Amino acid sequence: MNFIYKQNLVLLIRALYFCMEEQWAKLGKEYDLSPAQQHILFILTTNNKTLTPSEISAIGCWHLSTVTRLLKPLKEKGFISIKRDQNHSKFKRVTITKDGEQLFMRIIYNIIENDFFPFKMNQLCEKEIEIFLQCGQKILDINRGLSIREKIFDAKIDGIHYEY
Repeated sequence: MNFIYKQNLVLLIRALYFCMEEQWAKLGKEYDLSPAQQHILFILTTNNKTLTPSEISAIGCWHLSTVTRLLKPLKEKGFISIKRDQNHSKFKRVTITKDGEQLFMRIIYNIIENDFFPFKMNQLCEKEIEIFLQCGQKILDINRGLSIREKIFDAKIDGIHYEY
């Protein structure tokens, strides 16, 4: 690959990430949650409400120690519970609580109403967004595998109407 493509990809993806992170942080201030903590609630909500820390790590693209650090305040606030797996005592299960679900849904409805989340895209048509997503999916498949891509793109929130 031509070096200018590599350079531009790195700079573009990093800049887009920070644009999104900025919007997510603004939203998080309203709910006293970091973007990463909001993401954990999303991951749990869209994955049958219970996962192991390792599964959260894989889907969220974090190191396991980062997940452990992020879970602590969510547990202290009552948004998740962490219990030993009944079948495998070495493993823990992280479950979103009713309070966590209610908070998460307030965040989601806020996102639905916000035209600038995850960033301003009103200059793009639907076809351009679809092409961008398709390219991202190919890159994700190569680097993280099909199973992670499916978990990300098949994620759905109960009670939310998705338009295609």
